[in-house]
This record gives sequence, structure tokens and C-alpha cells, in this order.
Amino acid sequence: MREGIQTFLAELGEGACLALCICELGKPGLTEGEAVNLILEGIRRGFIEYDEENRDNPDNCYVADRDGLMKLVTGERGWRSDKENADYRAKPGERVVEGWEWIECCRDKAIKHQHFRLVKWDPIKNSRTVKNGKIESLRVFRRAA
Repeated sequence: MREGIQTFLAELGEGACLALCICELGKPGLTEGEAVNLILEGIRRGFIEYDEENRDNPDNCYVADRDGLMKLVTGERGWRSDKENADYRAKPGERVVEGWEWIECCRDKAIKHQHFRLVKWDPIKNSRTVKNGKIESLRVFRRAA
């Protein structure tokens, strides 16, 4: 087992919601181990940013190439994704990830929380961002023509 695995898993729990959603969207019902392996491969290929030397890096688990990660997960070429407004209505064959946002007011400052989930699947049970926030945008995956 790799040294620092617990740190890596904690990072996934904190910030890999979009990567996990893409894994579930692209290959529904995959195992947790398969998802972690796909995320590790996504990091190796540069689809996901991760700095294992700096746990406080705000870009850790940021999906830099959604289309590349979807291709990796599905094994299929030709995926294209776009950020759409929250009121966008998906067309047949499109796959959607919801982007949620919650502005939490804490004493003298506001904290912006973001979270990604699927319509009927969430990587976090009882997400506070979903409970207290709203859908801010969508990531829509479609097959390129």
C-alpha cells in the first residue's frame, strides 16, 4: 500500500466529488476500488490535479480535463462536456452532473461551499451544501458529433 494512503483518501472525501460523479456517470455501479483506481490514473494522466506533498493545495482533486476523465472511465472516445446554466434541460443521451453552491455566513465572513452530485446519486450522504444551497450550474456530457 502506498505511504500516505489515508491522506489521499481524506483528500478524495473532501474534494473529489466531481471526479467521483464522473466515475459513476461513466460507469454506473462501479466499485469503490475501481473509482479510486480510475482517479489515480486520472491524476497520472493529468486529468485531475493533485499535489501529494501539499494537502492544503486548493487545487487538489480539481478535475482539469472532464472529457479526458470521462473517456478514461467509459473507455470510449468522443466525449465533450460543457458548463450549462442551472435551468438547462438535458437532451436525450446527455449525462448531467449538478453543481451546487451554498454561501454560509459565519460571523464576519461568508464561506462559499461547492459540491457536485448526480440527480439520483450523491458521493456525500446528507450533503450540507445540497441541504442549504441551490443548483448553480450543470456539467453536461454529450457524445461529440
